[in-house]
Amino acid sequence: MRAMVKCAPAVLLLALLLASGCASLKVPVEGSYPFRARFDGTALVKGEAVSFEGALSIVSRDRGSAQIYGPLGLVLYTLDISEGKVSIYNVWGKKVREYLFPCEAFMGLMAGIPPDTPYLWKRRLDEGSSLTYLWGRLTLDEEELPRRVHVKSTPPVDASFTQQGRIITLLMDHGSDKLELSMVVIQGGRWLKGVVGNEEGGS
Repeated sequence: MRAMVKCAPAVLLLALLLASGCASLKVPVEGSYPFRARFDGTALVKGEAVSFEGALSIVSRDRGSAQIYGPLGLVLYTLDISEGKVSIYNVWGKKVREYLFPCEAFMGLMAGIPPDTPYLWKRRLDEGSSLTYLWGRLTLDEEELPRRVHVKSTPPVDASFTQQGRIITLLMDHGSDKLELSMVVIQGGRWLKGVVGNEEGGS
């Protein structure tokens, strides 16, 4: 009997987590896809710094593509993202690498769309909210746009999104590896929600 009393709080907590895990965040996504942007960035990978520029197109939560440009606008690499994996092709169209990738959550976040998968619990903040998932934590602003992401991995991934008009800046740390990506929104996404002059631009 004493053992049952000791276990009761843990059982109750588990039940609450499972019940709250049935909830998911739903935001309007009409007109969000395709999301198109041009970008430039810098990365520090295994102590080596690289700079790059390119463009991306995200057509759904699990499908998209990106191109990395070289001198004179030459396409050096093309990334095809679909079916939970990324395929990388070189300038001649030859596949040089393929790896698994959690595209559904990532692709939506790049377009300003939070995951619609069940979360464990939601906490109100002064400006927005914090959602806890099995994989980590997501902080949203008052417009339910992603601002900070923490992924429980080894090492953990920490990312933040800041916005100035059409320019979205992503900062991401993964152990000693770092990424700074500046995107200029061309079409779609949720980033321009409420921004004056939200008209579709050209490519």
